Amino acid sequence: MQEQQQEHIAQITSTRSLYHECQNHGQCGKHTLNNLLQGPVYSIADLDVIAEDLRKTAQESLQKTIWKNPYKSPMGMGYYDVSVLEAALNKQHCTLAWFDARRDIAESLTQQDDSMVGLIVHVPTSPRWVPFWKGQHWFGILRLSNGAFVNLDSRLSQPMAFAGFDDTIEFLNEILQNDGRLFFIHRDTVESKEQQHEEKGSASGTVAPEPIATVVATGEEVDAS
Repeated sequence: MQEQQQEHIAQITSTRSLYHECQNHGQCGKHTLNNLLQGPVYSIADLDVIAEDLRKTAQESLQKTIWKNPYKSPMGMGYYDVSVLEAALNKQHCTLAWFDARRDIAESLTQQDDSMVGLIVHVPTSPRWVPFWKGQHWFGILRLSNGAFVNLDSRLSQPMAFAGFDDTIEFLNEILQNDGRLFFIHRDTVESKEQQHEEKGSASGTVAPEPIATVVATGEEVDAS
């Protein structure tokens, strides 16, 4: 089943047949994964289980009780730490690697091979109706088999293809300049594994990593998920 999904993703050349989940109750983590995997692979319940497993692993490593799960929103919304997304992708034979913003994003993208599924983007948000509150949002950018990129942000009503490579780079640079983070996603092949070892800042590890953010989402469906 997983191999069929990967083959399906590799064969996509246009936005017409793309699977796209739109924003619903702050579930941007789930939407991001399913949009990149091109199908309803994960539910909130599935991701909650992964977050709980990470909490237990961290608790055993630190040898102290962790009552509040730092890998998911305590407000019952759908925001998750990157560790949860990484673990979910690993289960689908995909790997996640953090992009070092000090590097050139254009050069890094041109060096990618066919194992690249796309990118996950993490951006801070400022809900209009909660002054001074900082939220978080995840979304995915899919790489088509012809090398083009498509924005699958769940806040969009439909997938939005970038006009070209330069347009993609301009968009990603703006994300980085506004305190956003990028993560490269690859199908788990021998070649991609070697490439991930060369990518500085890979989130992989045997011990549950420290969450990248403790500020959780508000319930706003558009601006904070």
